[in-house]
Amino acid sequence: MASGVLNGCDASILLDESTPNSERNACPSLRSARGVEVIDQIKEEVDKACGRSVVSCADILAVAAQDSVVALGGPWYQVPLGRRDSTRAYLDIANKDIPAPNMGLPQLIDTFNKQGLNVKDLVALSGGHTLGFA
Repeated sequence: MASGVLNGCDASILLDESTPNSERNACPSLRSARGVEVIDQIKEEVDKACGRSVVSCADILAVAAQDSVVALGGPWYQVPLGRRDSTRAYLDIANKDIPAPNMGLPQLIDTFNKQGLNVKDLVALSGGHTLGFA
């Protein structure tokens, strides 16, 4: 896997700060990545219910974001499943390609466009990512 940013969600943000090149240390994540312990708790419960590790943290994150957006009246969107959790982090790519919390709208649109996403994607994903903070 080349990177979390280029290949979709791989949960590499969940690798702790002691991991070399941890994406938690990327500028866009520094004061905005919160609640990772909740994903750990959900993963533990799903693994317990299944009797083994079946669902990745990456899929749990994607479904949780989708459910948040829909619960607040946003658009429903298909969430493809089957992601694998990364065992490596990519600090340099995260700094370059993940939108920073202080970006203005033109910068955000440009950053999303570079990832093949449109303005509707920007609104839905921003809503899903800010729900916990709001």
